[in-house]
Amino acid sequence: MNDIRIRAGLWLLAIGALAPTAVVSFSGDTGAEVTSGLVDNAVRLQLGGIIATFVAAGLIAAAVSLGRTLPGLSGAVVGVAGTAVAVFYGAYYATFAAAAVVGNQMLEDPGAGLGESSLLALNLVEIARYAPTLALVVAAVVARKSLSKPVWAFAAILAVATVFPMTTWAAALVAPAWLAVAAAGTTARTLAPEPVLTH
Repeated sequence: MNDIRIRAGLWLLAIGALAPTAVVSFSGDTGAEVTSGLVDNAVRLQLGGIIATFVAAGLIAAAVSLGRTLPGLSGAVVGVAGTAVAVFYGAYYATFAAAAVVGNQMLEDPGAGLGESSLLALNLVEIARYAPTLALVVAAVVARKSLSKPVWAFAAILAVATVFPMTTWAAALVAPAWLAVAAAGTTARTLAPEPVLTH
């Protein structure tokens, strides 16, 4: 029963990892327009940040769990890189939430500078998470004998997508959900009963 709960929790975590994407967004061609979007969508942006914080905590546990099931250096890299992916995942969405709080609650008349600095911080976190994302999925491909074929094959696709600048952002967006799915898959394999040999 516990193994079913663990796997179900990890699958819910994978879905949850994609949830903030649907909630968090703002647009604008100028700093002033971005600031306006932050203020107008403050509740939604803060909600996305809160969801992402809880998901990030779960992803850290998933990364550690997945790393422990994989052999040698690959397991260590998956544990460390997966944790970094989880932290940057939380930081990415927290940037939206923090900017919304500043614009909606802390400043009386937020100007264009808030929008511009928010975009700078957002892109800083976005670019910083590419390296651990690549390390995570490459390590998973190296340890493919310990993973199911769909899990490591998708990791290979993410690795290729991370290398190409036009798709790097998409790989970084999907990698946290992949991490939860991979942990669920290895949990199922680890907790599967051993076959009984009869003579």
